[in-house]
Amino acid sequence: MNLNNGKGSVIVKNKMLLQGVAIHKTMMQACRHSNGVDWWLLKQGEYDTNRIYRFLVKADTIQGPWIQNFAEPKYPSYDLTGQYAFSKDGTKFASVQGWGKMNKLFLADFDRCTGELNSPKVINIPIDSTTKPQFDNTGLLDSINTGVCFSPNGQFVYISKRWNIYQYEHNEPDSMLAWYRVQHGPDTSIQKFQYYSQLARGLDERIYIGNVGGQYTHMSVIDKPDFKGVGCQFCRKCFRIDTSIELGITSPPNMPDYNLGASGQVCWPVSTSQLADEPISQLEVYPNPASTIFYVKNSIGKKKELYNTLGQLICTTKKEEIDVRRLARGIYYIRCEGQSKKVLIE
Repeated sequence: MNLNNGKGSVIVKNKMLLQGVAIHKTMMQACRHSNGVDWWLLKQGEYDTNRIYRFLVKADTIQGPWIQNFAEPKYPSYDLTGQYAFSKDGTKFASVQGWGKMNKLFLADFDRCTGELNSPKVINIPIDSTTKPQFDNTGLLDSINTGVCFSPNGQFVYISKRWNIYQYEHNEPDSMLAWYRVQHGPDTSIQKFQYYSQLARGLDERIYIGNVGGQYTHMSVIDKPDFKGVGCQFCRKCFRIDTSIELGITSPPNMPDYNLGASGQVCWPVSTSQLADEPISQLEVYPNPASTIFYVKNSIGKKKELYNTLGQLICTTKKEEIDVRRLARGIYYIRCEGQSKKVLIE
């Protein structure tokens, strides 16, 4: 930024990140790393797979890609629709795309330290066979999923289709109670009805819904997305885009959450500088210092990890004691269920 008389200058460009791979046109989103500085960028991979490419975007470089493969859903080559979404706190991930057999919602936990998706779930999205506008005799267009978005509190996932909008409560065990149809069918008989498009959670914590086809001067809004069922207050075409241009906006901007800060979680393995700022821990380890064995109180059957000051994993055990007689003297760290404790081997 000191170059070009303080205006800054591009110092690296045209660096190939991924080559020779036919990936989806849609479905890409970023989430801030747990450190509050870097960014994870996730991108849908090849057709007929659920392969997700992961990049780490840092101040001076882009690392990756790393790849995760999931058995379902295998997203087809029809990729004119679809969307990735993260919850407001960055701990949940959702995606939709495709139609027909791919009428599924993909949910997973997101690790902001590693960028990995864990505990994946695939949920069938309802199809309303009664929604058949006069120019759609098949009703298949209701199986086309266009967008997805989490409510601000993370309790609900909203899914837009060509004709309908659904709310899904992902913590509700009863599938019959988990789904609620927010909007039923198109709001006009005109053939150029604007299909519902992608969704976005605004800074005002409303959810904005774009349109494809027909008018582009309005968006629909979910005023209270943290409320279940009719309480979410869907408002059809309530947000007018102030523009004199006939061709306006088809979808809200696909923006990451710039307000998401550091999580407060220490990422492991970690660097020496990070280890210097050890968080407050409730983990009880004795004796400390020790020369033979460390005992971790109330930890039988729980996974324990021992790290050195380089952030390297030394050993893993589920026993209450950790034998350190063969290790060199110095500072180490014991980690158990998200808590860490600095220990000294004499």
